[in-house]
Amino acid sequence: MRNIRRCSYWLLVVLLCWLPLTAYADKHVYKIAIVPQHTPLLVYRYWRPIIDQLEKDIGVKFEILTYKNFKEFIKALQAGEPDFSYLSPYHLVLARKKQNYIPLLRDADKQLVGLVVVRKDSPITSINQLQGKTIAFPSPNAFAASLYLRAWLREKVGIDFTASYVGTHGNVYRNVVRSFVAAGGGVNSTLASQPASLRKLLRVLYEIPGVAAHPLATHHRVPLKIQTAFFKSILSLRDTADGRGLLNGIQVSSPIRANYERDYAFLEELDLEKYRGTLK
Repeated sequence: MRNIRRCSYWLLVVLLCWLPLTAYADKHVYKIAIVPQHTPLLVYRYWRPIIDQLEKDIGVKFEILTYKNFKEFIKALQAGEPDFSYLSPYHLVLARKKQNYIPLLRDADKQLVGLVVVRKDSPITSINQLQGKTIAFPSPNAFAASLYLRAWLREKVGIDFTASYVGTHGNVYRNVVRSFVAAGGGVNSTLASQPASLRKLLRVLYEIPGVAAHPLATHHRVPLKIQTAFFKSILSLRDTADGRGLLNGIQVSSPIRANYERDYAFLEELDLEKYRGTLK
């Protein structure tokens, strides 16, 4: 009888220890929103293995949030819906203003560098010669290739121009080559990815200062211990070949701690909101 009572006692202790942990896990399902650069299928392909590792390391659950378009994504950020988000520098500026999101980490090496290209044989040799000309851009809200670039050209360079939106980066470069426009806005990475036969017909006329690439940010309500564990878990992926492969998939190959004042605050001076087109 004594042994039965002793077993019952220890069983009760185990149950009491286990129940709070279960309740904690059930309550704390952290939502992570991913900027809609890709289809939800690709988002899950790249992010689900990362989330699995985070859950294993931290001991809490995560839910991946995907969106049909940027309008829905920004609406969710401004409402403070996600606890974490992978987002563009511009979206971070908006999210910080509305909900005090904090950049947690970013890639150490990647920079978004907006540039203006012209035909290689174009007589235009100075950015100021584009005053009054038509410049092609992918879309109003493509960050480095359009939004940031247009704001910089108007606010910092001081030129006026007509913007023509042609849908994609590739279309921008082709419009320039075909002389449909005087110049085009792009970024370093997409220009480098174009066929050599196209690149050889283009010349970089102007580059704007680079900005740190997309950060992974957290809402200020997330407990500091969760933020810290999140950062350490992502950082640990650098230590294995498989982990590095996962980081490459989400475009954060060399994660480091992000800092808003150092990395992104200068974008506030450009009043990017003024240059934002209607989001679809």
